[in-house]
Amino acid sequence: MKLVDLYAKWKFRNLRKNQISQYYSKNDSCHLAYLCDFYGSDKGELKTTGHPYPWKSHTYTDFYSQLFDHCRTKVKYVFECGLGTNNTDVKSNMTSTGKPGASLRVWRDYFPNAKVVGVDIDSGCLFKESRIQTYFMDQTCPTSIKQVFNKFPQKFDFIVDDGLHEYHAGKTLFENCIDNLSNEGIYIIEDVKQHDVLNYEKYFRDSEYRVNFIVMYRQNDVLFDNTLIMIRKKNMSV
Repeated sequence: MKLVDLYAKWKFRNLRKNQISQYYSKNDSCHLAYLCDFYGSDKGELKTTGHPYPWKSHTYTDFYSQLFDHCRTKVKYVFECGLGTNNTDVKSNMTSTGKPGASLRVWRDYFPNAKVVGVDIDSGCLFKESRIQTYFMDQTCPTSIKQVFNKFPQKFDFIVDDGLHEYHAGKTLFENCIDNLSNEGIYIIEDVKQHDVLNYEKYFRDSEYRVNFIVMYRQNDVLFDNTLIMIRKKNMSV
């Protein structure tokens, strides 16, 4: 396992309080990656061809497996922003061949006891299936965010921002839904572009939360946006 020295590759010499994490090669027997291949999510892959999107998959499933494989039956409520619309007129779409709702189905199968809530700005890709509900939401609008979360009195164990992939949109969603994360829950911002990492670092520098930047280099490929931010409450037990 070859760890990458982030400080050598990126000039993050001013990062202090927020930990920069490192990661290594993918797990070739990852069940979560299998589910991504099956449903068409780009969060991970086992196979390298036949995907409904034209880019190389992310490698998030290896990291998520590290977090949840031992406790996935205990996760009860999952929330994800971004259904993966295939409407090419909508920003951050998955191209016309994308499979809307793919990652929601992945979470539904991976967390066998969880109810999964998904939101998107494209009303045309909303749907309802067993243990999955979806709603319209504009993640740049605090009122829209609160209208959705007002429907759910329970706290969420896992919240994923896979929406617009822009700093201000991510910041707005975080500020208006973090109170809906359970005390032991995990909040993830996916697909953080390199130029946004320092923006988030400045934002979280004096935060009341535990924040980790997970930069996942892929062998023989550029980094681009294969980066996660993981946020947890400081009073959690682990």
